[in-house]
Amino acid sequence: MNDEQRAPLSAGKLMGGLVLLTIGLAGITHSREIWQYWPVLLIGLGVGHEADTLRTRRGDGGYILIAIGVWMLAGSVELFGLSYRSAFPLAIVIAGAGMILHALLGVTKEKNREQQ
Repeated sequence: MNDEQRAPLSAGKLMGGLVLLTIGLAGITHSREIWQYWPVLLIGLGVGHEADTLRTRRGDGGYILIAIGVWMLAGSVELFGLSYRSAFPLAIVIAGAGMILHALLGVTKEKNREQQ
């Protein structure tokens, strides 16, 4: 296979692998402390999926995973003094920003694109 025939790099798989590798390596030495940061896994997976979606201009995106991950991370480590309850609007803002970004860039769901 030459360079023109190779499949494009999947940012989602790359990000997911890097996040799992980091969690695994950190868990070897600090297993108890690392679990409070488990929502970073959701954020990483969402960022990777979102990068693939924006690159190909199709798909559902990962902004919902990012929003849930940020909300859960803020609540679990009390980021900026936020709790699960007070951090929830932050998740709504991130999800809304993702929807706006997809609308502005013309990202369509795969099902809709096949019908067009």
